[in-house]
Amino acid sequence: MLAQAPQLPFEYGVCRVRDVPDRTAVQRVATVSDVPALVLSGTFDAKSGAGWGPYAARTLSRATTVRVPGIGHWVVPQSPCAQSVLASFLANPAAPDTTCVAGLAPAPFTLTPDPESA
Repeated sequence: MLAQAPQLPFEYGVCRVRDVPDRTAVQRVATVSDVPALVLSGTFDAKSGAGWGPYAARTLSRATTVRVPGIGHWVVPQSPCAQSVLASFLANPAAPDTTCVAGLAPAPFTLTPDPESA
């Protein structure tokens, strides 16, 4: 069980077998806070979706939400810009520098390999 990736559908059955109590009601209570928060989302995130970032931050009055174009679920490891935004947030939580995001765009998408790039 510990070797499996988190958030996969089979885990509901594992929880039933292990007699893990249902914590759905507690997990769905929104956190309300005025502590600075940074919510980074990748626009290609098929796991949690970029639209959920602003939703997650809706009750965090001092949140900065950032959508990083063309990045999947692991935003910070995949994006130097996201790494820069995170570093600036840690240095200045009240006003992180998000300017690098404006210059980003997803890489061109193709269904077949480009023979010229091989």
